Amino acid sequence: MSERSGREYTAFVPEGLYKRISREIKKEKFVTPYMVAEKYNMTVSLAKQVLRRLEKEGIVELYAPNRRAPIYIVKAGQ
Repeated sequence: MSERSGREYTAFVPEGLYKRISREIKKEKFVTPYMVAEKYNMTVSLAKQVLRRLEKEGIVELYAPNRRAPIYIVKAGQ
């Protein structure tokens, strides 16, 4: 199953899992797609999509853009 938002196709992440990721990510100083993929047993590309969605919601901020391993930091006050 996939959801379509604009031109980007995203794989389906259960809402419960997404809320758990967003809640637990706030405890970290920084996060990478690889860290999310390993912790929640998903592919790195899906972890990148989750982090982009969290960035749009204002939970994390892109600190070091990189095609392979972008680094995100948690915004202050979250």
